[in-house]
Amino acid sequence: MADLELHNPEFEITIELNGTNQTIQVQPDETSDGVEYFICKADNEQITQIRKEEKGSWEQLWGKLNQDDIDNIGHAIENK
Repeated sequence: MADLELHNPEFEITIELNGTNQTIQVQPDETSDGVEYFICKADNEQITQIRKEEKGSWEQLWGKLNQDDIDNIGHAIENK
């Protein structure tokens, strides 16, 4: 398996979350069958894991964010 840290380095995005601008650390990863997803942390605490579905929508795999927040994070990841 390829070294993900070399091919998919961690990066930061800034979005509005819960009414305030927050910097989110995004760590790309992949499932055992090769599907990419993103681990998202704020203040060094994991807040969600999301992935982009084939139909183009963003889905939360782990966490308790609402769909608007998930979409905002996904849009920021796409624009990075």
